[in-house]
Amino acid sequence: MPGAADPARRAMSLLPGLFTNRQFLIIVSVQLMMVFGNNLLNPVLPVHFKMLGLNESQIGFAMGIVSLGALLLRPWSGMSADVRGSRFTLLLGQAITISGLAAYLWATGFWPLLLVRFYLGIAMSFYGTGAVTFVSTVGTRENATAAIAYFSVFTMLGLGLGTSAGPFIYQAVGFTPLVAVSLTAAICATAALWFGTRSAPARAAGTRAPFRAVLAAKIVLAPSVCLFASNFALGTMFTFVPLLALARGIGSFSAFFVAFSLAVVLARLGVRAVTERFSPVKTSVFASLLNAASALLLAAAPSPAVFAVAGVLVGFGFGTIYPTLAGYLVQNVREANKGSALSILSGAGDIGNALGASVLGVVAQVFGFAAVFAAAAAVILVCALYFHLALRDHAPR
Repeated sequence: MPGAADPARRAMSLLPGLFTNRQFLIIVSVQLMMVFGNNLLNPVLPVHFKMLGLNESQIGFAMGIVSLGALLLRPWSGMSADVRGSRFTLLLGQAITISGLAAYLWATGFWPLLLVRFYLGIAMSFYGTGAVTFVSTVGTRENATAAIAYFSVFTMLGLGLGTSAGPFIYQAVGFTPLVAVSLTAAICATAALWFGTRSAPARAAGTRAPFRAVLAAKIVLAPSVCLFASNFALGTMFTFVPLLALARGIGSFSAFFVAFSLAVVLARLGVRAVTERFSPVKTSVFASLLNAASALLLAAAPSPAVFAVAGVLVGFGFGTIYPTLAGYLVQNVREANKGSALSILSGAGDIGNALGASVLGVVAQVFGFAAVFAAAAAVILVCALYFHLALRDHAPR
């Protein structure tokens, strides 16, 4: 059917334009290096903290406080991207990241490490907001969703490479050389951005709406609620699938994570074709339903096969929903408020990640794992319904 093939053809036609765009190539390379460098350390930090004498509670607090730092600074990082430009915000985030990574070399106690982790959360806020705002401006509004989707594929590549290589390097040469490798990646990424990109013109303050007005707008709040639910469920699954497997005596839970990793990359490669054929709102609702179905499967009949199917479902759901929602904001929010809108969306995701495991941990202790995944599915469905009702009459640009 020619009509059905048109969206896929249009989506594929965007690839040459993006991958011959110097700014796009630089920002995806920068993202790959930054994510790789940060995720070299993340898998080994709990072990390093334990060797420094921290107890399990202190380790958990130190690992989690990075999300608090990112969340608290989201309004300022968004305004920075709107007023000073995404390149400035990116470079600021990179400078904070480099100094924060270096601080691991002399921070040895609980409170200094807590401060370093919070500081790196601030870096994550500025870098993350600047990066997604920058990538949304390298082309046109029409290809913003595709640009964000392909950009996020490089995020996943950096994540996979970093988390795989980090423990190996740590075991081979120790923590200090591992920090040196991480710093080298961040410094190279900063140099690439500094020398390879150009500054966007600053926007006049009078053209921007106040941050609270951006937050209250349905076209920003509804997508943020939808992403909150997606990240809430994903954080829940990543935390409780291994514990569920242990409790039920299921030998391996790796099928869930392998299936998720493959599905999320495939989803992000194809998300532009889907949003071309359907509206962003319908695509996001369908992705939410995939996430809910994954959670309900885990609640009803956990097994190795179900883990694999659930991983595929949430991989396609999660892989679709973020670039779709971010692209929707880029296409519908005033240019001068793009940074603030994207920072609100990312902040909602941060809240979802932070609350999923912590809130439902209490549910797991009292009611068991089936109730945990059922509750996650309920959160998704309620938020997806609100998202649909809030935006069903909104005509996209």
